[in-house]
Amino acid sequence: MLSSGQRHVQLPDLMKQSARVAAGLRSLGIGFGDSLAMLLYNDIAFFEASFGAGMLGAYPVALNWHLTPPEIEYILGDCDAKALLVHADLIDAVRSVVPQGMPVLAVSTPPEICDAYGIAESRCVVPDDLINWDDWTAKFEPWAGPVAVPPGAIIYTSGTTGRPKGVRRFPPSREQALAQETIFKQAFGLETDPDDIVTIVTGPMYHSAPNRYAMLATKLGCDVMLMPRFDAESLLALIERHRVTHLHMVPVMFNRLLRLAESVRQKYDLSSLRWVV
Repeated sequence: MLSSGQRHVQLPDLMKQSARVAAGLRSLGIGFGDSLAMLLYNDIAFFEASFGAGMLGAYPVALNWHLTPPEIEYILGDCDAKALLVHADLIDAVRSVVPQGMPVLAVSTPPEICDAYGIAESRCVVPDDLINWDDWTAKFEPWAGPVAVPPGAIIYTSGTTGRPKGVRRFPPSREQALAQETIFKQAFGLETDPDDIVTIVTGPMYHSAPNRYAMLATKLGCDVMLMPRFDAESLLALIERHRVTHLHMVPVMFNRLLRLAESVRQKYDLSSLRWVV
């Protein structure tokens, strides 16, 4: 099950919705080798779009929403994006740099993300002049055409040495994709029964490792929760409440945990954890 705030979706329903997305993207002319740009927080729509694009052999391109409009403009052109999917509150910052004629699909920014970032409720609603993601995808029957081997996401750097840089990998064969999945299952500790795995996505999915980790854990059928924004003590509370077994984290998150007072760290039962990478 994939969860964000009070919203939950089971894997079969997520994949059915992703197949609707695939059909919708195909109607926009997106197909094998094309790119779908995504300016999104960690949200269920991120998974719908990523899985849906992958079914067509298209590349989901995860954009860092901290980038400046000129950087986003560059990436949209560099990856030759055929459409842009964006959260409602992020659109105003990039309207001026979206290429003329590019379809823009907008997702309502969910309450848990608005609360986490202090976003005004009025900015979280899809503007009338944009295509509403939920309404749009509901119009399509699930994709019934050939299902491609997903080529994987294109992740761009932050551009600290010039312009942001992304890598478009060659589409893998089914054997290569299976080998990659096996390697990452080992690295992330996801080789056991998915029904016994509960995890939290702690980092933004516009970064490569959180993206790979979250997509794989969800595809395998693990119980996956999305953190709208990392907070050290909130993470400890979630581990205790949901008996979390697996985590992927980056060093700064460990630093923030260690900065908590020892009395706070000792307050939570973390005995359910089995694997932290």
